[in-house]
Amino acid sequence: MRNRFLALSLGALLLGSTAACTTTPTTATFNTAALNNDATAIAYAVQAIEGIPELESHLSAADKAKFDNLVAQIRSVTAQVAANSNGSITVATGKDWAKSLGTDLETLLAIATPIVKVYSPSAATYMQTVQAMIPLVESLAGVTAAPYAAPLQSPELIRARIYQGV
Repeated sequence: MRNRFLALSLGALLLGSTAACTTTPTTATFNTAALNNDATAIAYAVQAIEGIPELESHLSAADKAKFDNLVAQIRSVTAQVAANSNGSITVATGKDWAKSLGTDLETLLAIATPIVKVYSPSAATYMQTVQAMIPLVESLAGVTAAPYAAPLQSPELIRARIYQGV
């Protein structure tokens, strides 16, 4: 009986220690410290991409407007995460803001990457590094449709590469 109790206690402890996100049909609770690390890296990456001199001069007027709108949306979401990074936050999942963060970053990269590859090839690998953040933030927020598969690189390594500019 004692062994069963110890096994049950250990199982409950392990289950509780690995939960970064809990979800009900209408709300989700996130570990904001982990999400804030990813959101901060994304905000940094967007600022770095926005600062590539060749990018802005080669965007069409329509792409420039869309790009600027995406930058504003990403900054808004990352600011919300930063303001609520004191433990956990519960949000309405119907708003899909975490999914939006991944989708907005993906769209921004779709606009910028072809230009960067042509006019600033040295920054092209950086775009791939930033792309690796999308599944990380979406899986942490529990908004991916497919089961989470372990990335080839750890979230810490991806964030470090973003800050290093590689």
